[in-house]
Amino acid sequence: MKIIAIVQARMGSSRLPGKVMSMINEVPIIEILIKRLQLSKKITDIVVATSIDNNNDSLEDFIKNIGFPCERGSEDNVLERYYKCASKYNAD
Repeated sequence: MKIIAIVQARMGSSRLPGKVMSMINEVPIIEILIKRLQLSKKITDIVVATSIDNNNDSLEDFIKNIGFPCERGSEDNVLERYYKCASKYNAD
């Protein structure tokens, strides 16, 4: 069984812009989350899903630099982003 952890993240939060790249002990929150997900014995792949908005370019670069895939999709349709990731990575 292929279990995919899809992490929805974007830089354009209206309440706290850039929160996923905010630092805790000099480590971005998104990296802490991904490293915690890696501890799971059931998750096959971890994919970050973000929108096509240019604000997310730095997020995508960071995710790829730490060795994880980042998929981009609609800014407004989060469900579509999840669906495309699940389909592309053959999630069960």
